[in-house]
Amino acid sequence: MSEVLQDTVATINLLGDGLEFYAVNNYVLQSLLLQMTGAQEQKMKCICWEMATDNLAYRYKRYYKKWELSECSTLADKSKVYEDLAKAIKVYDSTYTLFVDDNDKKAMLQYVLAKVDSIFENTNLQRIHILKYKEFQSVWQGLVPANLAYPSLKNLFHIRHGQAENPFDGMQDDEQLFAIYTLLYRARNRYAHNATSYQMNLPRFYEINDAKYQMYNNVFLFYAELLLIDEMFRKLFDKYQSVVEFA
Repeated sequence: MSEVLQDTVATINLLGDGLEFYAVNNYVLQSLLLQMTGAQEQKMKCICWEMATDNLAYRYKRYYKKWELSECSTLADKSKVYEDLAKAIKVYDSTYTLFVDDNDKKAMLQYVLAKVDSIFENTNLQRIHILKYKEFQSVWQGLVPANLAYPSLKNLFHIRHGQAENPFDGMQDDEQLFAIYTLLYRARNRYAHNATSYQMNLPRFYEINDAKYQMYNNVFLFYAELLLIDEMFRKLFDKYQSVVEFA
């Protein structure tokens, strides 16, 4: 997924950052988000298919009984795929955990930040949205390790059930990634289904009044979180392939 991000940003950077680019840059950001969310949804389905190929019991559970993961677009559905993959690994390696400790989680967060910085550094998209980009860096650097893998082999992030409407109401430090994904998912639906064509383009009062909402509603945070999820699954799937291959 980092290649999708890198290729698009590099191509768009050829257009420069003059006045002519200001008129189209938001369309670029929206299109890029849809490319990345779509690619990740397909990856989730492919992972399920691979596990179903190797395990008949899993194939029956996930496909023959009833497919329950829809498009694999929600955080809850991706967490189910994550749990399935982690359980498949535990069959062969009962001691396995995605992250050894908080330092391991911090290293993953820092890796994603460095990856995003390397892609956007000195590009027209960064220069045009310099304030939003700095806000993204500030928020990401402040993420605590407890956001990740909560619990370690159950959910990707700490999910607060019943808080999808306003995830910032009473938000704790370990719930930041959940809140960001809530906004990411809304943006994905809005762009994919052209929801603004029949909805009033007006923010809710609590959104206007909530400084955290204004800061976290940031497309660069969305890109980083998608890359983070991708890296977690890449790490898991590499382990899965290695234990199945040598079982």
